[in-house]
Amino acid sequence: MNFFTTLKITATAGALALCASFASAATVTQLIHFDDTNNGAKDYTTADGNFFFDPTNFQSSVLCADTTSGGGNGSCLIEGTQGVLPMMTRLTGDGVFSLDSFYFLLTGNGTGASNAITATAFNGAVQTATATFHLGALFPNVTNYSDGAAAGPLAKNTGYIADLTSIAGFKDITKIQFSAATSAQIRLDCIVASFDGTTSEPASGFKHPCGVDEDPPGGVIPVPAGLPLLLSAMGVFGIVRARKRKAA
Repeated sequence: MNFFTTLKITATAGALALCASFASAATVTQLIHFDDTNNGAKDYTTADGNFFFDPTNFQSSVLCADTTSGGGNGSCLIEGTQGVLPMMTRLTGDGVFSLDSFYFLLTGNGTGASNAITATAFNGAVQTATATFHLGALFPNVTNYSDGAAAGPLAKNTGYIADLTSIAGFKDITKIQFSAATSAQIRLDCIVASFDGTTSEPASGFKHPCGVDEDPPGGVIPVPAGLPLLLSAMGVFGIVRARKRKAA
């Protein structure tokens, strides 16, 4: 085996390894809008089997994020009498994900901190972060669902989007516990999560933050960070072939 044959095998193996790396480490962002479930369901698995929520209390309501008039079927999770919202876990791959954002609405009894929703993140049994949003308080990472503007002090019967991407403890986790007081009557909808894997419902496929009005196909496709390395490896392979032909 001569030098050029060895270099060819090495370059080819490197290119194949990079391709395998892209296939196994592609990060996707999924939007979970709950519009493929029936009212009253007590647990929920996403259509592509990526995420599981338990327990659930699905209802159709004008206070859900995407109502029937907006293009969805109006399904969302409502905290009723169980005193807890669901635990969210990932069923596929390594089970790890990041919680990016979610829709919530406070509509029950109670004021201030007694009318709130809390998201608690875990990596295994270790709690990594918690975020609580309650009536009357101002939160810099919360925007109005209707127009995307920064929210003022949180009000009842108003939809909001909580953005958790700046909180490190919500990245690379294995479960999220959503919770609220039984009197809060929380609406929880349109959860966005990122992970290494595949999804049939990418967040980029929707215009609206909660899944209404799908975008048409097309748009700019981002270049994976490792693509230049793959092209370099393929370039080496091409040089080797050219030199071998010349030597012959």
